[in-house]
Amino acid sequence: MQMSKMNGLVNEISNLINSKKEGDYWDFKEVPHDNNAALLHDILCLANCAHSGSRYIIYGITDPSDGCKLIGLTDGQLNRKTQTGFIDLLRSKKIAGDLRPGLELQVIKLGQSEIDVLVIANRPFKPYYLLESYRVKDKEVRAYHIYTRTGDSNTPIDSSADIHFVEQMWRQRFGLDLQPAVRMELLLAEPENWNKDIGNQSTQFHLTSPEYKIKFSQPERFDEVFSYFFTNEKSFLGKAVFKYNTTKLFELEYMYCDEMRIVLSVPENGYFRVGAQEEWYYFYDLSQQNGRFLEFLCDHKLDFRSRGFGAPFLIFNNEADRKIFEASAIENWEKINALEAGFPGTHALKRIKQANKSYMTDPLFLDRIHQFYVEWSNFQLINYFNAT
Repeated sequence: MQMSKMNGLVNEISNLINSKKEGDYWDFKEVPHDNNAALLHDILCLANCAHSGSRYIIYGITDPSDGCKLIGLTDGQLNRKTQTGFIDLLRSKKIAGDLRPGLELQVIKLGQSEIDVLVIANRPFKPYYLLESYRVKDKEVRAYHIYTRTGDSNTPIDSSADIHFVEQMWRQRFGLDLQPAVRMELLLAEPENWNKDIGNQSTQFHLTSPEYKIKFSQPERFDEVFSYFFTNEKSFLGKAVFKYNTTKLFELEYMYCDEMRIVLSVPENGYFRVGAQEEWYYFYDLSQQNGRFLEFLCDHKLDFRSRGFGAPFLIFNNEADRKIFEASAIENWEKINALEAGFPGTHALKRIKQANKSYMTDPLFLDRIHQFYVEWSNFQLINYFNAT
C-alpha cells in the first residue's frame, strides 16, 4: 500500500473509533474471532453491504457498549490471523461463481497500541454467498443464504437478507444502475473478459456484455522523446472510441512503440518549475480513464519494456500520490540535478541528435527523474513496512 493510502487509512480508522459507534461498513472486535464460521459470516455481511467504499473489521477495539476503547493486540495473540489466514479461509469455501471478496490485512499503530484492520474491497460482484453450508460448533453459515449489513446490524446467520437488498446487489452485479460510461470503466478492469485482439481486429468487445465496444482507428506515424528510449524509435498514434451500442461514450489515444511491438495508452505530461528551470516528464494516473485504459492494454502488467528497453514513464495511483511525489522532487531538486543520466537517457539523446530532432522535453531529465522516482517508491515501501 502506498504511503499516502496508508496515512489515509490510519486517519479513517481513527475517525471511526472516535465516532464511538459501529456502522454499515465497519465493525469493531475486541479480540480476533475464535470461530471461523462467525468470521466468514461477518465478512460476507460486510462484502454485501450497500456502502460504496471499502469496509472494515477492526480488531483491538471494544464494543460500542464499552465505549470503543483502544485495547490493541499482541504478537502471537490467540486466533490472530495473517492476511494469508483470512484469504485461505475464503479459498477453502465454495462461493457462488468462484467470486470471492477481496481482502487485505493492514496492521497499524495508534499510539503505543497495534490493531488489525481487515479491509474488504468494494467490488461489483455482489451478492457473495456459499454453495455449501459451513458449520463450526454452534455457528453455521448457510448455503444459498445472502447476508448483508444495514446500519450496525448483520443479517442473522440463520436468516437471509430482505429481498429488496438482494435485488440491489444483483443490479450492481450486472451494472444496471450505472451510467454506460461508468460501466465501461469498470469493464476495462477485466481485460481477460474481452474479445481482445488489438492489431488484428479494429473492434474489441466485451464477451458477456458485447454492447460495450472499443473501436481502434488506423494508427499514424508520430514520434516523441520517449520514442527514442526504445530499440526502434518508430511510433504510431491512434484513437480508441469507447461505445455502448452505437453511442460514443468517450475517446482516448493509444500508441504503438518500438515499431509496433508494444501498445500503450498515451501518457500525460507533468512539469516542474523550480526557479528559472522548467522540466517536463510523462506519467500515468491509474485512477483516471487513461490509466485504466493502460491497464487494459497491458493486461495489468505495467511493464514498459520491449526487447529490453522501455520509456521512463512514472505511475501513480491517484492525483494525491503524484502531488506528494512532486513535492518530494522539488525538495530534492539539487540531488536530482546532480544525478548522472544512465544509458537509456544518454542513448536516447544521441539518437535524437542523429535524427536532427529537438524536443522541449529533455531525455536526460527523464532519465534522472525516473531514477529518483524508483528511489522514492522504494523509500515509501520501506517506510510503510517499518511502520507496520
